[in-house]
Amino acid sequence: MTDTPPLLAIEGLHAAYGRISALKGVDLDIRRGEIVSLIGANGAGKSTLMMSVFGRPRPHAGRIVFDGRDITRLPAHEIARLHIAQAPEGRRIFPRMSVAENLRMGADATDSSEAEREAGLKRVFALFPRLEERLTQRGGTLSGGEQQMLAIGRALMSRPRLLMLDEPSLGLAPLVARQIFEAVRTLNRQDGLTVLIVEQNANHALRLAHRAYVLVNGLITMSGTGAELLARPDIRAAYLEGGRR
Repeated sequence: MTDTPPLLAIEGLHAAYGRISALKGVDLDIRRGEIVSLIGANGAGKSTLMMSVFGRPRPHAGRIVFDGRDITRLPAHEIARLHIAQAPEGRRIFPRMSVAENLRMGADATDSSEAEREAGLKRVFALFPRLEERLTQRGGTLSGGEQQMLAIGRALMSRPRLLMLDEPSLGLAPLVARQIFEAVRTLNRQDGLTVLIVEQNANHALRLAHRAYVLVNGLITMSGTGAELLARPDIRAAYLEGGRR
């Protein structure tokens, strides 16, 4: 597995918002079939790194390579057509659209056929039966957990080769958060889906991940298997003890 080229390789990535440097030379890779977690405190640059894959913000140095292709300068819609999908922080569903319409928007990102759309819906409903029950309900009237399920379901409708999740447990009750993480584990184990997950909840993220990275002030400071990082006293002191940070 280690000799296989990564599905996603981020190399020496620098990104900024105006004069504020957010990423300062980040190196990260994800192999096919892996769950990779990125943990760190608020403001560390986790969401910026994920958004940079879609060119927002556009990196000013380094490169992003997906399946051997340099995608650093591609527009976002072309990146989506490579079957990279994101469930962003804050969910960003379309609140006035129904659950069904939100899911269709995900399928539209990759020009899916009718058969692929039907297969995608079955996959989403198998993971999140509650969405099927609320198919005609407006997205904005769903609970926070249901909206997160919808955001992930919408991303899955594009038949992703790489699924990126930004703070999927944010604001959710512990039981609902566990359901979300278990759905991600199922997607990985049953479908072999490759996943990058950005999380402040380090306990969940590291238990879920095959490998993980720690991001501090725009720099990767540590990496290893999820179990290795979970066992480190410094990681436990910084990100686990006293609850979520």
